[in-house]
Amino acid sequence: MPSTSPSDKKPQTPFVPVDELAESSLLAALLTSAGAFNDVSELLVADDFGHPPYALIYDAIFAVDQAEKPIDAVTVIDELRRRKHLQKAGGPSVILDLAARTDILSNVVAYVDIVRGKSMLRRLLNAGRTIAGEAIAPEAAPDEVLERAEGLIYELGANQAVSSLTAMPQAIAKTLEELAKVRSKALLGHPSGFAELDQLTSGFQGGQLITLAARPGMGKSALAMQLAAHIAQTTGLQVPFLSFEMSTTELVMRLISAQLGYDLHKLRQGDIPPGLDRDLSLTTSAISQMSLFIDDTPPTTVSGVRSAMRRQARRGQIGAIVIDYLQLMEGDRRSKDQNRTQEVSEISRGLKRLASELDVPIIALSQLNRQLETRPNKRPMLADLRESGSIEQDSSLVLFLYRDFVYNPQADPRQAELILAKQRNGPSGISIPLIWDAPAARYLPTGKTYPNSVSPQAIESHSGF
Repeated sequence: MPSTSPSDKKPQTPFVPVDELAESSLLAALLTSAGAFNDVSELLVADDFGHPPYALIYDAIFAVDQAEKPIDAVTVIDELRRRKHLQKAGGPSVILDLAARTDILSNVVAYVDIVRGKSMLRRLLNAGRTIAGEAIAPEAAPDEVLERAEGLIYELGANQAVSSLTAMPQAIAKTLEELAKVRSKALLGHPSGFAELDQLTSGFQGGQLITLAARPGMGKSALAMQLAAHIAQTTGLQVPFLSFEMSTTELVMRLISAQLGYDLHKLRQGDIPPGLDRDLSLTTSAISQMSLFIDDTPPTTVSGVRSAMRRQARRGQIGAIVIDYLQLMEGDRRSKDQNRTQEVSEISRGLKRLASELDVPIIALSQLNRQLETRPNKRPMLADLRESGSIEQDSSLVLFLYRDFVYNPQADPRQAELILAKQRNGPSGISIPLIWDAPAARYLPTGKTYPNSVSPQAIESHSGF
C-alpha cells in the first residue's frame, strides 16, 4: 500500500459558522409573506448571510422594498437581473424554489435569531484573525494591539443593532417621556447630591464631559468623591473613580469621614470616641454596599482608560466615571513636536468621545492656571483652564470651586462657591453657595444661588434671585 506524504494531503477548509437552512428559510418567508420584511429589515443586513448567493438575494429584496415595489419572486428576479447578479445568486430556479415553500411563515423570528447568531460568530472569527495578524507583526506594540483588540470586541457587543436611526414616532415618544420626567421634577441624569446644581443642570447625563476645576487646596478631590459616592448610592450603577494622586486607603478614609461627618485628622489617627463606634460601623457597612470602584494606579493614557472602562462596562452598567485629574494623564501619541497644550487637547477630546461611546457622564478634575492668583478678583474664569482651551470646548459642563478664605484670611472659612461657568444646554455664569466642612473634608449645601458677578453680601437685597 503506497504511503501518503504530507504534501499529498488536501488542505482542510476552515470551518465558517453558517446555517444555510435557516438562511434559505428566512428568504423563503420574505418572498411569500407581504409583511415579513418589515419585521426583519432593521435587524439584518446582507452581510449577515454567510452563503454568498443568499446575501445577494437579500440585498435585492431590500432594494425592491426601497423602490416601494411588492416583494415576490418576479420582482426579486428582475432586480437581480438588473444588477447582473442573477446567475451569481443561483439563477431564477433558486428564487422560484424559495418562493414555493409554504412551511416556514410562522418561524421568521427564530430564523432571524439563528442568522444573526451565526453572523456574530463569523465577525468574532474575523476579529480574532485581525487581532492575531496584528499581534504577530514584527512592529507590533502590545498596548496598541490590546487597545485595538478590545475596541473590536467592544464594538461587536455594543453595536449589534443594525441601524442607529430613530423614526419620528419613537423620537417623539422618548421626548415626551423626558418631558414627563421634567414635569414630575425627576432628573434627566444622575443626581449630584446638591439640589441647586441638579435644578440648573437636570443632573449629570450620559455623553457629557463634566470638568470640575480649581486651584490646589480648594477641595476638588473631596467634592469629586462626594459626587461619585452619591451617584453610586442613588443609582446602584458602577462608578469607577480613577485617582492619579491618592491611594485607595486615603480616598476611602476621606469618604468615611465625609459620610460620618467626623474629623478626618482624628479618624486617621484612630482617635474615635467610644460613642461613635456604632455610627462608624453603620457608615462603613453602607459604604461597602456602594457600587463604587477605586483605581489608584489607573492607565495614564486615554486609550488605556478606554480599554479599562470597556472591560468594566462588560461587567455591568456604568453610571459615571471620575478622573482625578486630567493634567496627570498623557496623550496617546506623544512626540517631540507636540506641545503640552496639544497633548491636553487630545486627552480632553478622547474623554469626550469615551463619554459618548459608553453613554455615561465623565467627571474630569482639572487644574487652573496659577496666573489667576495675580488678579485682585481670584474667582476662576474659563480662560483660567490650564494648558488647553479645548477643555472648555469639549466640556458639556464646566464647574469651578472657589473658597475666598484661601486668599483672604478675613473671609468666612466655611464659605465656598461652586461656579457653573459653562453649560451647553442651560444657564451658566451662576454661582451656588456651599459650606466647606473642613474637619470632615466635605461640602454641604446652603440652599441659595446667586449670579457669579454678584457678591454673597449683596445677594440678600437682590430680589431677582
